[in-house]
Amino acid sequence: MDLLLHLRGFAAVADEMSVSEAALELGVDQPLLSRRLRALERELGVELIDRSRRQIALTPAGHALLPRARHLLDQADHLLRSIRRHDREPFAVVVPSGCDPASLARLVALLEAAGVDVRLASDSEEPPEAAAWLVDACDPDAATWVTPLGAATAPTGPGTRPHPVSLSALRPRRGGERTQVLALPRDLDDPAGRLRRLADRAGIGPATLRRTPHRLAVAEALAGRGTLVCARHEAVTYGLSWSPLTGPVARGHRLVEQQPLPGPLAAGPLRRQALALLGACVGAPEEGAG
Repeated sequence: MDLLLHLRGFAAVADEMSVSEAALELGVDQPLLSRRLRALERELGVELIDRSRRQIALTPAGHALLPRARHLLDQADHLLRSIRRHDREPFAVVVPSGCDPASLARLVALLEAAGVDVRLASDSEEPPEAAAWLVDACDPDAATWVTPLGAATAPTGPGTRPHPVSLSALRPRRGGERTQVLALPRDLDDPAGRLRRLADRAGIGPATLRRTPHRLAVAEALAGRGTLVCARHEAVTYGLSWSPLTGPVARGHRLVEQQPLPGPLAAGPLRRQALALLGACVGAPEEGAG
């Protein structure tokens, strides 16, 4: 006798309190399910279902068995999931360093709930040889996701609302205190030199625009010694005040996929949700997800 199969039928009847409804839930014929219940009772030597009433009920032996049956079924299902996951190639997702951790965690939870074995990697480390999804920096005009950049400064008072500022508003004023405009390496190392060109047009020269590693740039901004050009989620993570920059000051990212993809991620609602969260990881507005 297949004990797990028969216990699964018993648990379904206990949940539905109806053999016909349980059979429909399990996708089997009602007579077959009834035979399985009888076989389980014979095997255990007890009656599990009280059939003397109009509405079936569990006997005391049935009540005693039910939690143990459910525990055994849960353990068996967990074992099967573990074996299947071990046998599958992991789904490698490579994201830029500095991604929004909350959105990345939600993406992992979504994919794992769908049975996808996710492996995360950063573009700052050696990526897996076969990344299923790679989020790659690119020109915003050809991007899957466009992330607006803004000006991050030391925290302001509570209730202060961010308002858009122009890049030219960050340039040093004649006779005023010279402050640095801090840029992350990922933005200044862009081969197209997009941020440098925009800064030049705004009157911010090389003496003012300073390439600064992430944590040092955050420290300088928190200390009030400079304005950091970054994405909103990067500022929020460290408690900086952030205002969007007007004009085309943005990062671009594109999705590079390696086939074949797991079926649910090739098309459909799971793919749309996953890509929206992947876009949120790099700070793109929701409508920017492909």
